[in-house]
Amino acid sequence: MTQIPQKVGKYEIIRQLGTGGEGSVYLARDSVLSRLAAVKRLEGGQTGKGERTGKGEQAGEGAAQGAAGSLEADFLRDLHHPMLPVIYDLLYEDGCYLIMEYIEGISLHNYIEKTGGTGEERGYLWAMALLEILEYLHTRKPPVIYRDLKPQNIIVCPDKNLRLVDLGGACLKSYGEGMDKRMAVSPGYGAPEQQAGTGGCVYADERSDIFAFGRVLYYILTGADPGQPPYGSLPVGVYDPLLGEGFNRVIRKCTREEPGQRYQVVEEIRRDLSGISRNGKRYGRRSFLKHVEKRVWLTEKKMTGL
Repeated sequence: MTQIPQKVGKYEIIRQLGTGGEGSVYLARDSVLSRLAAVKRLEGGQTGKGERTGKGEQAGEGAAQGAAGSLEADFLRDLHHPMLPVIYDLLYEDGCYLIMEYIEGISLHNYIEKTGGTGEERGYLWAMALLEILEYLHTRKPPVIYRDLKPQNIIVCPDKNLRLVDLGGACLKSYGEGMDKRMAVSPGYGAPEQQAGTGGCVYADERSDIFAFGRVLYYILTGADPGQPPYGSLPVGVYDPLLGEGFNRVIRKCTREEPGQRYQVVEEIRRDLSGISRNGKRYGRRSFLKHVEKRVWLTEKKMTGL
């Protein structure tokens, strides 16, 4: 178990925010600028193509980690989007530490745990917001693969907007030039290709992020964690009868086992989601009538107490 540092450079550690396969995250205060920051200790280094470092003599590991961390910080610092935290610095001090903007709010996981599934209106809006940031990452040159999209890495801000945090697991797309022997995978959200198979190698590309998006959308809509039984196998309508079949179709295509059978790019998901109604505004006539019938049935059931 990694001991919590008291200080990293000029950053005084206040408390631990979370931990995972890609490292631990701490809340810290900049002793010079008197501002809060998120400090992530990276477990091992990563090359610019997503390959893990961690071999070699102990004497050379520090230099290797520092070089790998510098490559990672270089491409992370080039990312500028309202949904992403600002990258302040990368420090090597008994390990690699990524210094980021601290985002106020609570994790999407905690939010849903308290409130339950959001229903279609907010679910649609949050889905579109997540697609926007994924498209931004995937259209960089070279593309950036987030690799660990899950509710714990999404922050619900006080204004109910979403921010994506914990960029320590992101990597540049390798185009098949190298594969990892291991990769941090979150149960219920990590795509099958991110988990070790018979060849002992794993990989992640845009379609891996799309798989995770489908699982996150399922959690947003239903409040049922795909990492727990029944593992996201039930239709969303089981949890909320007002959720249409359109969401099910999108989620199923996002989360197919074979990457080639999923959506291949984010724009395809946006197109299909745009055909799904928000309060009936975009349904075809037949689907809209079914939607209204559901609302009437639920209202009558509530009034009669049946």
